[in-house]
Amino acid sequence: MFEENLLLNPLTWVIIILLTTAFILFYRVIVGPTIPDRFIGVNTITTKLMVVIAVLSILIEEYFLLDIAIVLVLVNTVGGLVLAKHLERCAQDGN
Repeated sequence: MFEENLLLNPLTWVIIILLTTAFILFYRVIVGPTIPDRFIGVNTITTKLMVVIAVLSILIEEYFLLDIAIVLVLVNTVGGLVLAKHLERCAQDGN
């Protein structure tokens, strides 16, 4: 299932880079400065985690993880649409 030395596999380095950039984006989620900036940071982190799950499923040959990645993307998309609709209503109300 796993190779002898996992750090020699390029897919492992892809996972490490994606997780590192996700942690850097976590700064944007905490600092902001606005709510849309924070939500874009959360969306980007979620997208990166989806890619990590997909690459991990290939790496360990457990393809059921792709189903989890697809569900994560769907939830991420619906959440973005809901927030966009909410912000549009707030802008129309003048709040």
